[in-house]
Amino acid sequence: MSSLVENLRSGHKRYRDTRLPEYQPLFKKLADRGQDPKALVIACSDSRVDPTLMFDQDPGDLFIVRNVANVVPPYEPKPGYHGTSAALAIACGRHAEKRIGFLV
Repeated sequence: MSSLVENLRSGHKRYRDTRLPEYQPLFKKLADRGQDPKALVIACSDSRVDPTLMFDQDPGDLFIVRNVANVVPPYEPKPGYHGTSAALAIACGRHAEKRIGFLV
C-alpha cells in the first residue's frame, strides 16, 4: 500500500480518536437542527487555502464553495452544469441575510 494511502488512513484514525469526540456534540446539534452558516465563502480549490482554518471557524459556521481561482461564472438560465451558481442560489435563498466573501 502506498505511503499516501497509509498517511490518509492514519490521519483519519487520529481524527476519529482525538478530534471527532471533541466535535461530537456540535455535529449532533448540526444534525438535529440543520445548518445555519454565518456566511458564504467562495474560495480557491488550492490545497494551501482552508477557509475554516483561515477564519478560525467551526464546522457549520461557513457555507463554502471551492473551485479553481474562486471563479463565479455568469448566470445562465439554460440547463447545464451550474455548481457555483446553484450554491449561491441555495446560500442566498435560504440565508438571505448572510454575507458573501471571496478569498483571493
